Amino acid sequence: MPEFGYPTNNELREIAQDLLPRLAADRPVFDFMPIEEPDAWLVSWEQEDSYTGLQAVRGLNGEPPRVSKVGVKRYNMQPGVYGEYIPLDETELVVRRQYGTFGTPVDISDLVMRAQRQLLVRRLDRIETILWTLLSSGVFSVSGISGAILHQDQFALQTYSASVSWATVATATPLQDLRAVQLLARGHSVRFDRTAQAFVNQKTANNILQNTNAADLYGRRVTGLATVNSIPQLNELLTMDNLPNIVPYDMGYLAEPAVAGAPNAPLSFGTFVPFIPDNTAIVIGKRTDGAPLGNYQMVRNASNPDLGPGAYMKVIDRGEIQVPRAIEVHDGHNGGPAIWFPSAIVRMNV
Repeated sequence: MPEFGYPTNNELREIAQDLLPRLAADRPVFDFMPIEEPDAWLVSWEQEDSYTGLQAVRGLNGEPPRVSKVGVKRYNMQPGVYGEYIPLDETELVVRRQYGTFGTPVDISDLVMRAQRQLLVRRLDRIETILWTLLSSGVFSVSGISGAILHQDQFALQTYSASVSWATVATATPLQDLRAVQLLARGHSVRFDRTAQAFVNQKTANNILQNTNAADLYGRRVTGLATVNSIPQLNELLTMDNLPNIVPYDMGYLAEPAVAGAPNAPLSFGTFVPFIPDNTAIVIGKRTDGAPLGNYQMVRNASNPDLGPGAYMKVIDRGEIQVPRAIEVHDGHNGGPAIWFPSAIVRMNV
């Protein structure tokens, strides 16, 4: 009787840790909201209050007045509990051939690896969707298969609405709007200058480049007295004006069929859903002290061998306890986003 092998749970975790940097490399949201694994159950963070006032004058022989120390606020959030699995049934184990061949039996380890990669991409897409939804709307909510909301939270991000949509290219004023956003840095120890980034999807980026308002962007000239015709040219101009640079990011996910018993899916199967909505710009500022803006915390999980933090990956082979044989590949995590400095983010409705 042939012996079939597949990666152990520890090997799966090592493989995932090797894959994660490559899968996350083209997801810029993790540059300023990295995934971290604190050894705790609650998603929590602390923030020191802003410094206020000016140093007092005391005069010669005068007593210096006492200054009250600033306080620290602690925030806690219940993490979301996420997890799913892919089954490998008897038919797939014994009948399925390797891709690219005419009849070579597939190795179980290949099946497990394919399932793990699919689950890993779904995990990253879920986390990225949570983060971009939060950054573009100030709130996120995730529903279970019954339709009940099982994970949600909101943050008081700064907001700005353009007086004219950037899609109205003849009268839109993107430069004026970015200058207005630049002033929102006042009193928050953050910079919305050339070091800041304004993330948009490709449709919104196209609206900017198609601007024909001579009183705003279309009236400006770049090298060679040419109009702005590309994102690099636009960012050259924005940098000279000390304004946030535009970063097009047009990734997203494909909607899937509704789960049996769940409410009707809001989107049809295969519909592309961009992470950043149309007519939205998300400006990520820079803290004057260089502090990070936040992170996504993967907290403790009972499915990990040591009950420690981080995602879990498991292969459960039910062949010893049931016939027909079935193998399950599992992936999940407990976690949620923490934005330490909401004032460093501006949601622009453009």
